[in-house]
Amino acid sequence: MAAGAARELEAILDAAVDPFIACGPDERILHINAATERLLGWDREQLVGRPVTDLFPPRLHRFHGLSLPRYLLSRRKALGGRPTRVFARRRDGVELQVEVTVGATGLDGDERIVFTLRRLHEVIDSLEEPVEHISSGSGVASHQQTVDRLYRLLVENAPLGIFHFDRNPVITACNDLFASFIGTSKRNLVGLRLLTLRDEGIMTCVRESLAGRPCDYEGVYHSLTTGKEIPVRIRFAPCYAEDGTVEGGVGIVEDITERRRVEAEREENLAQLDLLFRGAPVGIGFLDTNLRYVRVNETLARINGIPAEDHPGHTLPELLGEPGAIAEQGPRYVLRTGEPLVDQESTSDEDLGAPGPRRWFRGNLYPVRTPDGRVLGVGVLIEDITERRRAEEERAHLYREAQEAIRVRDDFLSIASHELKTPLTPLSLRLATLERRLERGENLDPGVLRHARHQLTRLTGLINDLLDASRIEAGRLALHPESTRFDLLVEHTLAGMEGQKGNHTFEFEHPREPISVHGDTFRLEQVVSNLLENALKYSPDGGTIRVRLSLTEDVAVLSVTDPGIGIPEDQQQQLFDRYFRARNASTRSYGGLGLGLYISRDIVERHGGRIWVESAPGQGSTFYVALPTLASVQPALPQVWPDRHLH
Repeated sequence: MAAGAARELEAILDAAVDPFIACGPDERILHINAATERLLGWDREQLVGRPVTDLFPPRLHRFHGLSLPRYLLSRRKALGGRPTRVFARRRDGVELQVEVTVGATGLDGDERIVFTLRRLHEVIDSLEEPVEHISSGSGVASHQQTVDRLYRLLVENAPLGIFHFDRNPVITACNDLFASFIGTSKRNLVGLRLLTLRDEGIMTCVRESLAGRPCDYEGVYHSLTTGKEIPVRIRFAPCYAEDGTVEGGVGIVEDITERRRVEAEREENLAQLDLLFRGAPVGIGFLDTNLRYVRVNETLARINGIPAEDHPGHTLPELLGEPGAIAEQGPRYVLRTGEPLVDQESTSDEDLGAPGPRRWFRGNLYPVRTPDGRVLGVGVLIEDITERRRAEEERAHLYREAQEAIRVRDDFLSIASHELKTPLTPLSLRLATLERRLERGENLDPGVLRHARHQLTRLTGLINDLLDASRIEAGRLALHPESTRFDLLVEHTLAGMEGQKGNHTFEFEHPREPISVHGDTFRLEQVVSNLLENALKYSPDGGTIRVRLSLTEDVAVLSVTDPGIGIPEDQQQQLFDRYFRARNASTRSYGGLGLGLYISRDIVERHGGRIWVESAPGQGSTFYVALPTLASVQPALPQVWPDRHLH
């Protein structure tokens, strides 16, 4: 029966509107009702057994040496049953102003202390007087009531959140819009103590307004009850009593979520534009109407050769001197006419008179206008096209070289076909003559065989030159160096060409001591033969071919001088290129593929030497070959290729 009575009592208390708390003589909580749970945010299981003072701020725990419950009990007779206004503390730490009534039953161990709480906004609501309706049959409402009603209508329908607070400071009233901003109801807001919101910015503004100074707050409000975050701007202002003292304050709240979003979007766009501006590969700048720089990016600063931070406030002549004065003519034209200048190309030396290597620029200048058409200044877009122009020139140069290579190729094919046919035709005739004589049983003429063998040797030499040129291009021309008497090699080569000299004479001059080099005997003989054959070929009127071998320090120098047609000076550098033939040596008059000197240069250079020519048209030529002597080199034997027998 006792248990049933206890459950019935609990149901009755839970149905009560006002929060109810019961505790024992030790001031520990025995029971709370549902209204207390709703008001303070605790579950009853969490509170039962805890000191009742946990529901109040620490500063209220003791008065005049008594605990809060005992102090309130001692004041019952003096209060005459009237409630006491105190602060209660919610579970999240936020303080609420409430009115408390305290009573006690029983004695000693059976004593029960009972708290009844009433929320402040309910007190305020109960004190409001109803406004009488105005009708023809009733009296007119008082002027003050009308003013109060209009004020409440104005506050409630304002486009901004509004709340009032007293000096405690506790929120005493607010409109629905403010409650919606915070994300809760007006009932949960009225009675909140502002200095327990744990936001230093808001608390500072509250103190300033209570001190009589308006104050602005902007930040993100964090709701302790709902966890909602909302960007707000609050204008705090003091409220004054009739005697001029500050009796509280008012806060006007603006939800700046959309403004923050727009600002963030604008900042992002500006950051992207700034990144594009600063990192653009094109020089970008802006000149005001006085043609002074407002801003430039790093690319334009590099083009001008001056740091970007040194540009603002200066004109082009101030920064660049005379070149700037020339460059300023374009922006002046744009300001004067209002017309843009597009794709204007200039050079640093000819057009701007700037020192240093030549650079090419392409510029675009255009007027910058406001939406109403007013000119703010001149926009500048400058592109350094130096590399592009150089690439174009290089492409043109390569195209010309390609065209020249095609011409040389066509000339070579024509020459090669002619040169290869030249020995083949007499060889074919000699072989045909031998065939007829053999068929008739006649004796063979040794001269015919000798001529056939000569043409065959000539043909073999042409083919070997082609093969050597191909190996040089592929980097596969083999050398087999060994200790070689260069003086004996030259003498042997001269002796071998006695049968080819015709009406020419050889004159050989050399020192008495031996001259030795580390080289490929066959290839060096090929070089000497090429020089002697050229001397004979390009001296059609005969004369003396002078061959001189000298020793200078550790270098052996061979020179071959002919009294021939000579070589134009502008073509001497190309003389050692593949297939090249001087323009004063016609294909019909002077045979050959144009490979001899090309092959000779490669052989000499791979021996660590050098080959060159000194000549003048009509005055003959002298070819020089300089090779290091055996004593001056420490040779490294190259790879030996297996096709040496082809030579």
